[in-house]
Amino acid sequence: FQGIVHVMGPEQGVTLPGMTIVCGDSHTATHGAFGALAFGIGTSEVEHVLATQTLKQGRAKTMKIEVKGKAAPGITAKDIVLAIIGKTGSAGGTGHVVEFCGEAIRDLSMEGRMTLCNMAIEMGAKAGLVAPDQTTFDYVKGRLHAPKGKDFDEAVAWWKTLTTDDGATFDSVVTLQAEEIAPQVTWGTNPGQVISVTDIIPDPASFTDPVERASAEKALAYMGLKSGVPLTDVAIDKVFIGSCTNSRIEDLRAAAEIAKGCKVAPGVQALVVPGSG
Repeated sequence: FQGIVHVMGPEQGVTLPGMTIVCGDSHTATHGAFGALAFGIGTSEVEHVLATQTLKQGRAKTMKIEVKGKAAPGITAKDIVLAIIGKTGSAGGTGHVVEFCGEAIRDLSMEGRMTLCNMAIEMGAKAGLVAPDQTTFDYVKGRLHAPKGKDFDEAVAWWKTLTTDDGATFDSVVTLQAEEIAPQVTWGTNPGQVISVTDIIPDPASFTDPVERASAEKALAYMGLKSGVPLTDVAIDKVFIGSCTNSRIEDLRAAAEIAKGCKVAPGVQALVVPGSG
């Protein structure tokens, strides 16, 4: 088997609810979609884990991000998580483990939940997770390394206990309304610089925080964009379908459905990189 570890692990049934998973890559949080505590570590920590199967960690703060209601048709997990980061900022989750919940999150496929947890890192969080449910169990069942038969039934009985207690308190709580989330596009150099696809590119002068204002000025200069221009007026020059965030078969099929019967336009460079094969 070949592929990105954060794609291959779930596909092969290696990633299971309740596990603690570490890997030498910041986007290890992807596996949190299964109700696992998953986070990236450095090279020396990888060595320590391989030698001892242990790792000393401090207690992280907790953050609850609830997306209430149902998302509109066509709104993806990527739109949801970018809307979240647009609200929290790219450092809003620093020092936290985030639990994503709410009807819009429960409606996501496992692939969508993996996209969501993958990008918890882009808001500065240590890890992100979603409580396991029937969607999780159905995805895991029958995969190569998943429990089989009676072992699977016993595992599911335990996995069902891996939910946050009613009335649990969090250090931080963020709430969004799913019906208010439109397709999202980042205009700058960090995921917090994001707007709806129908919005105009913001003016750096509109930012009251001097650090954010300076960052916006640098981002527009780097991206070659001008403030006040509708995002829909910006021409596409490169298309990339892939990454550990969006390279699963569900993502590729969604892109193929849109591109069906079409060809890459002159002057546009398009790349498709599946996450496993």
